[in-house]
Amino acid sequence: MPFDQKTLFCNFLSVLLIPLFIHFAESGEAKYPVVPLLVITDLRTVGDESSIAEANAFSEFIRQEVERTGLYRVLSRSSMLSILKANKFPLPCHEIDCFAAMGNLLGADQVLAGNIQRHGENIEITLRLIEVKKSRFLNTVYRKSREISRGDFIGEWGRKIIIELFKIDPARFETGDGPNLPLPTPTKTQDEILAAKRNRYPGMIHIPAGEVVIGSNEGDVCEQPPHVVYVNEFYIGKYEVTNREYEEFVQSTGHRSPPHWEGGALPASLADHPVIWVSYGDAESYCEWRSGRLPTEIEWERAAKSDQPRSFPWGDRFGPERANTWESGWGETAPAGSFPQGASPFGVHDLAGNVFEWVSGFFEPYPGASVTLEEYGKHLRILRGGSWNFNSYYARTTHRFARSGGERGRDYGFRLVRDP
Repeated sequence: MPFDQKTLFCNFLSVLLIPLFIHFAESGEAKYPVVPLLVITDLRTVGDESSIAEANAFSEFIRQEVERTGLYRVLSRSSMLSILKANKFPLPCHEIDCFAAMGNLLGADQVLAGNIQRHGENIEITLRLIEVKKSRFLNTVYRKSREISRGDFIGEWGRKIIIELFKIDPARFETGDGPNLPLPTPTKTQDEILAAKRNRYPGMIHIPAGEVVIGSNEGDVCEQPPHVVYVNEFYIGKYEVTNREYEEFVQSTGHRSPPHWEGGALPASLADHPVIWVSYGDAESYCEWRSGRLPTEIEWERAAKSDQPRSFPWGDRFGPERANTWESGWGETAPAGSFPQGASPFGVHDLAGNVFEWVSGFFEPYPGASVTLEEYGKHLRILRGGSWNFNSYYARTTHRFARSGGERGRDYGFRLVRDP
């Protein structure tokens, strides 16, 4: 074909096709519509009776059920975790902006998040669908049901929740029981097992394994930067070690008594008060005698915060009725457990105020700290939680009070920790 004819032919095609492209662009119609990418996060468990295995199994059930409708491309859990880990994405997420940021990183259009709480055979599920681009909730579904056995909700009951959340035509689902997923083995003695676990050590609180945000940008420079740490399960004293308990240790071992015990005898009026005037070594020796140990900083903060960042064990606003600090006006130690309104979400008392508590480890910078203090090193230990003699600033969950391990103070105490 001569050059002029070729040019004329190309111009003819342009005139013919360009309006068609414009039409499709304006109408939003496409021959091959893009299927949105969905990310399903690991559902969070709430309470001691909730099983991580059960939550993960339900998350996987949602992935497979939604994907087989053909309405979404669903990112696999392994791919999701690999990408988040490679990019050091801070987990866990609790706010919508965090989930939206996660979705952006993963290239997703929508993110599903939620939680599961179980009480015996009763179960509560909350699921939320988030639009990544606009960082907004598209839909929220809450369901509570009685007498749903472990694993039974991964079937028609769970599928109805999926249909409502994603607004899917039920006809898109095939008949049958759905995918054959590995489920946690149900057992009639599960509740008894959990109760035995919780009550293994009388007077101690079971802290389940989980993640916690350690540190803060709101306090001293040594509290920075906030960072996520995974903590294994442990048991911690519901109350600080009392004078009565410490007296048994002194009488059994011949260990030195606190200097305010005149003649080495415990004042009867202080029996239920937390022991004070103890050094780091004194506290460590007591814990070893009780076949336990001191909590680490991370464990202490986990017991105080649970899985939510908070300034005080009960929340972000201080109240003098919740803790024995300078503001409360007691002017001395109070009997252990005198401020029940200040208990942590796990039920641990007096983590704010009453007496400072020794924790194991040295005063060293957190990972990623941008400032190096002269005080950092192996020569200082750490006390946590504030006391009756200091104001509420020192009672914050993230405050670190660095002192020499050999120092004894009128408001220095501790509490016991044991491993499972």
